[in-house]
Amino acid sequence: MVERLTVDSLRKRVIVLKEEKIKKSRPELGALVQETNKECAALSESLKELHRSDPDEAVHYGLVKTAIEARKLFYEKISRAITIMECAQELTGASIPKINERFSKATSIIGDAMKAHGRYVRAVFVKKYSEFEFHLRKLYELVTQTQSILNRIIGEMKALDDLISEISAYQQIQLEMEKIKENIASLQDNSRKIDAEINEAVSQLARLKGSPEFKKITESAEELERTRHEINREKETATSLISELNRPFRKLEKILDAGEYQMGPETRRILEICIYEPTELISSDEKLTLFEKLLHETTNLANSGKIDLDKRERKNLEIATRFLPSRLKNIKNNLATLVENAETKKKESESPVFDQAGKLENLIKKLEEERKEAQNTVDELKNRVKLKEEELVSRKNNLQKLASEVLGTRVEITF
Repeated sequence: MVERLTVDSLRKRVIVLKEEKIKKSRPELGALVQETNKECAALSESLKELHRSDPDEAVHYGLVKTAIEARKLFYEKISRAITIMECAQELTGASIPKINERFSKATSIIGDAMKAHGRYVRAVFVKKYSEFEFHLRKLYELVTQTQSILNRIIGEMKALDDLISEISAYQQIQLEMEKIKENIASLQDNSRKIDAEINEAVSQLARLKGSPEFKKITESAEELERTRHEINREKETATSLISELNRPFRKLEKILDAGEYQMGPETRRILEICIYEPTELISSDEKLTLFEKLLHETTNLANSGKIDLDKRERKNLEIATRFLPSRLKNIKNNLATLVENAETKKKESESPVFDQAGKLENLIKKLEEERKEAQNTVDELKNRVKLKEEELVSRKNNLQKLASEVLGTRVEITF
């Protein structure tokens, strides 16, 4: 026969069964506890009489002294044990294990007292000790009988408590799994909202980029970039042309440093610019005029032999003297036009529309990252749900087995 139960109904069934077992055992246990309390009282009275009694006759004085000291300790320990053993007659699921623990603790103390002091007390106070032992045996018989029932009930309660714990563990996993599923649903709902935001931002961006104003700004930005490349190319060309004369200029610098030739400070400054900052030369007409003067002066020095150059270098220097100043001036003028054009295109490309497009692109990127992160979390949570489901199956099988053993019938957990 299979008994199909939900987890909640199984829990209620176990709780009722636990209460029934306690209720069923209460009359018998109550009677035994009552009898135990009576025997405790009788044993306590017997112990008091033993404590007040005189030594038997013909006992050696030295032994009497030892026995009296032993009886004092004996009395204190047994009295404490009796106090521990006496208990209320109300029996509940919580009090039954405590009663058993008190009985075990009390009997342990009594056993210790008997072992440590009993032989001395027995040897000197024979009659009263015998009466004490009579009540103690009766108490032990009751305690043994009571603990036998207590241990049986405790074992049954433990099996029921273990089953309740297993039910709680099963339900906890169910709650955890439901919570994870709620988190997954919440994240998926949030992902759908993010998708809607992305679609809206993409649409706004598309409309913005399709507008005439944006196209005009884009063209200006592209033209600005091309102009900047042309500016850099012109500067590189000027630097390359001036650097081709680096060898004669270096030799001129050498004879100037050696004091073999004198040159005006302005022309000397142009020489240093040509060697170390060639691009700076095309920054003004004044510098180009001084550069032309420097070329003529350098050519004259080379032709007079004061600067040692070979025939090819002298020829290149002469050609540069005739044509390079005008070439550099053309580059300078072209650069001025390019820079002016770049400034114009820069102003044209600086528009709130461009900034708005950038903000939309950044927003889309941010939302896509949030969506990816949410999806990763969802995937992780789904894996956790899978593990919880596997654990739930294992717990369910274990719970059904344990419930079947406790209830004495085959139990099947349903939902």
